[in-house]
Amino acid sequence: MANDQIWNYIADYISGILSREQFWVLAKFKYPTHQIAFCSRRSLKYLRYLGNYEVAI
Repeated sequence: MANDQIWNYIADYISGILSREQFWVLAKFKYPTHQIAFCSRRSLKYLRYLGNYEVAI
């Protein structure tokens, strides 16, 4: 996740603060976190805006 949350869980697991079971409970995604990176101008030309909608949490 972009906010380093997962990295913090990994660091806690490696340092022994979290057990493996605790790590997986925390690391499980609780909401969609779809992240896509388009790293070139060429890739951007294949995108087409179709619309948007709001998701209630």
